Amino acid sequence: MRTFVVAVMMLLAASGTLRARGLTLTDPARPALLEGNSYDIAWREDGVGSVTITASGARTPLGGESRGEFEIPIASDVPASIGGVSWTVPWIDSVTFMLNLKGYDASGSPIAQDHREYGFRPAVLAGKMADGIYLDLHEQTHQRLYIELGGHIVKAYLSTSSRNYYWLPPDVHIGIPHDHAGVFHVLGKEPMHWSSLFQVEMPWALRYLKGHFIHTTSPDQYFALGTPASSGCNRLTYEDAEELYESTPIGTRVEIIGPNAY
Repeated sequence: MRTFVVAVMMLLAASGTLRARGLTLTDPARPALLEGNSYDIAWREDGVGSVTITASGARTPLGGESRGEFEIPIASDVPASIGGVSWTVPWIDSVTFMLNLKGYDASGSPIAQDHREYGFRPAVLAGKMADGIYLDLHEQTHQRLYIELGGHIVKAYLSTSSRNYYWLPPDVHIGIPHDHAGVFHVLGKEPMHWSSLFQVEMPWALRYLKGHFIHTTSPDQYFALGTPASSGCNRLTYEDAEELYESTPIGTRVEIIGPNAY
């Protein structure tokens, strides 16, 4: 009986009635994708009727706490035989994400899948390849601190600009909350800086310009991270500020990206 079944399967395979089904993501063939750029998502398929494509991943965490997962629909029920679609990359709340392909047969049942991990680079960091800290404050939403190393964005933290969102040249300082765009360097580090101006402690403080620091904010202010919220410093959660402090030597390049950046 077993010999008979094997013989029938060999016959069906030879006639094309029984065939392997597969789906392989082939493009984009690059390690990272840039916000605002369009890329061809291409695949090879065998015996697949239609393809659905999504991007997914974990949102930038808030300190040690997850902010949940995201899934971005790209295309659905695309005939697999066309072999590809174009996608313009939106802003993504993560430094990495997965591009996911799922293949379905004619009845809509899933039969194959493939995925690949990519790095994400926001448009405001296009061409900015120097190692160091980048504070993306060019908008009043999704404000982030990025770490770049070896031409790759390796980390992101939720951060803040001043609550006034008031931008001044680096050599101009006034007594109200304000920000400065430009390239600076870490001038000093203090595990617990005392602000004589505001009479508050600033744990894990990295100073980059006069009284401007990257430092911890209090837990009751975590809700405001990612938006304008400070008196002119750039705030992080305690866990994120400590991690950044421990990994950042004096002299590290700091670029503050303000409005009208590109």
